[in-house]
Order: sequence, then structure tokens, then C-alpha cells
Amino acid sequence: MTRARSAAWFVCALLAAGCGSNKPELPAGIAAPAGCVTLGYPEGPYGTDVGQVVQNVCLEGWLAPDRVSHVEDTLEPIALSDFFDPDGSRGIELLLVNTAAVWCSACRIEHQDLPARSRELGPRGLRIVGALFQDQQQNPASVEDLSRWVETFESNFPMSLDPSYAFGLFASAETAPLNLLIDPKSMTILQKYIGDQGAVMWPYIEARLAAR
Repeated sequence: MTRARSAAWFVCALLAAGCGSNKPELPAGIAAPAGCVTLGYPEGPYGTDVGQVVQNVCLEGWLAPDRVSHVEDTLEPIALSDFFDPDGSRGIELLLVNTAAVWCSACRIEHQDLPARSRELGPRGLRIVGALFQDQQQNPASVEDLSRWVETFESNFPMSLDPSYAFGLFASAETAPLNLLIDPKSMTILQKYIGDQGAVMWPYIEARLAAR
């Protein structure tokens, strides 16, 4: 197991509660890191449903995959707290968190469109954060999987590895993709879309940004 693979395991207080069958066992000799703490992040109680504050999630990946080499040495921390914008000074109006798996055909179709959405709606305040959690055989995703993914889809937004499927707290793996829309001012979940729901999600996003 490489340093990057072991460092990428999800860290948060909710891990103690477990994710049921969605969370794979960590390989022997790999210990989960001790904590994911960010000063100033909204305090709990945290939840996984609409109207609740989302727990901070800490992973590793590439913040700008279109600007770096896709090797493990360039991996960097990516956390939901990176997109917390309580006073609006960072210009983030809406945060879209997307999960994907290599085996998921709906995820691949969705990611063909996401770079264009990021270019179009980014200037209006949309930020997209992706997380790849499984490979073609439904094993935990690797750095190599993430590299092929961002190169295939020419990702231009933060993409992270989620090999322990931290976002399994929100939806089971077999229902991928999962899309969470989060208010960056409060980190409250505005909408949760499970499965292929782009036909309803994008009109909501457009309307939300237009209302700002």
C-alpha cells in the first residue's frame, strides 16, 4: 500500500458510527488517521438529510487536475471545509459534491458533462467537488484509477479519492451517483440526489444561482 493510498482514507468523527456494508475493511496494517478538524467550520449536530449541516469530510486528490501531473506525489488534501464561505467573500454560491465509481455507467455519462458545467456555472458561483470511490471491480479506487478518470473526462474541478467510501453515510454504493447540493454559507444540505437525476438537479441549480 503506497503512502498516498493510506493517507487517502477518510477522516471524520462520524466514522466511529460506521457505514454498514458500504464501508470496506481497511487492509491489515493500515490505521485510519486520528481526526479531521478545521477551525471555524460549523459545529454539529451533523446529519445526512436535507436541512442538516454536513460533517466535514477530508480526502486527498487534485484541486486542479487540469493543471498538475496525475501522480501520487502531487496529491493534496481536499476537504469540504475548503469550500465553506460564510460571508460570501470567496464568491461560492453553491457547492455540488458528486460521487462516482468506475463501474457506474451513469457516473461516466454524468462526468462527460461536468467540466462544461463547471466552466459555464463557475463564474456564477457554482463549485463542483468530485469523489471517486470504487474501481471497475467494485474495489476501493486507487491513485491510478483517479488518474485515468480525470484524464478521460478532462476534469477541471477538484477530484478526490474516497476509497473507504466516506460518502456512504449519505447513500449506498450501488445507488451511485450521489449528488449533494450544499449551501456554502452554512454547510447545510439543500438537496440530495441519488442515482441519475440530472434532469431535475440542473434546473434546481440554475434557479438557485439565478436567485442570488
